[in-house]
Amino acid sequence: MSTGTPRELFGGAVSAVLPTAVLDVSDLRQVPDSQEVFLYPESDAFLSVEVLQRVPPEDDAEAARYHFDTLAEENEAVDTEIVDIRALQLEPKKAITSDDVTPSPVFLHGRQRAPKFNQPRANEVEILIALFRIATSKARADVLVSGSIPTESIGLVEQDTIKSDFQALVSSFHVLDFTLFAPATA
Repeated sequence: MSTGTPRELFGGAVSAVLPTAVLDVSDLRQVPDSQEVFLYPESDAFLSVEVLQRVPPEDDAEAARYHFDTLAEENEAVDTEIVDIRALQLEPKKAITSDDVTPSPVFLHGRQRAPKFNQPRANEVEILIALFRIATSKARADVLVSGSIPTESIGLVEQDTIKSDFQALVSSFHVLDFTLFAPATA
């Protein structure tokens, strides 16, 4: 694992440990308010946190598959594989603005082969997902923490380092203010 530092995300509504070496993509280009994206220098690998509308499957594993399939579609993947999917049990972390608690996520490890930058050959990318399903009396959302690790053009960063950094991000993920999420509808 590389050296990590606690960071505030989404204006301080969330905190998590991120590697000190990653670049905040919003310093380089515009990023939607619902995303936080961090790029490894001299590599195509990145970590991201995205607040999304909660998807219909109530089963957490099926919801993680749904998000994986959506990423594959957006990446125009020609082949996909889910290697592992399981629930994680993390220590409960209470919000500072309410009695709500950050839920434990569902973890999904998969692979996608997708073309990149108009290259004729598809590249294999390892996809790590931790899906935090927010469901309180006042809020409903899916928070997708993901890591994208191209297996061929990793650059100067080791794959195991990125996986370790992803694990640190997920285990430290803490929703401090649930007003970040869309109100629950009846």
